[in-house]
Amino acid sequence: DIQECRRDAYKNVKNLFTAARSFCNADQIQRDGYVCIIAKETEPPYRVLGTADLSLKKSVVNNVYVREEARKRGLGRKLMEAVEDVLEKPSTLKLTVYSDNVPAVNLYRSLGFEAPGIHGVMSALSDATSMSLLLTMEKKL
Repeated sequence: DIQECRRDAYKNVKNLFTAARSFCNADQIQRDGYVCIIAKETEPPYRVLGTADLSLKKSVVNNVYVREEARKRGLGRKLMEAVEDVLEKPSTLKLTVYSDNVPAVNLYRSLGFEAPGIHGVMSALSDATSMSLLLTMEKKL
């Protein structure tokens, strides 16, 4: 199930902050206007391997997560492609990502996401420093 998959992200953390608890409980997708894209195993026990939450009203994707043991198989790319398929076109899909999450930033760039305005400057700055900056990225669909 979704919650079990997401709790895996925090399996070694004893006290969760509110945002982490909300992520683990999948609170957001229980609201109107949100959908959750799910990647599951193709054989029993059909565990959830990854998720991506999408606000249909705002065209914002967040909580993109793939279990550690399922990474490097293209699931993040498939989740993001499924997110794009759900949205009406034309639209602009937006997301935020920490600059030190290099695999995610590289994935989003390879999918055509860009960091506009000041976020582009911050992205360039984060390439030259060890600081972790919250970047906003977007892609025109």
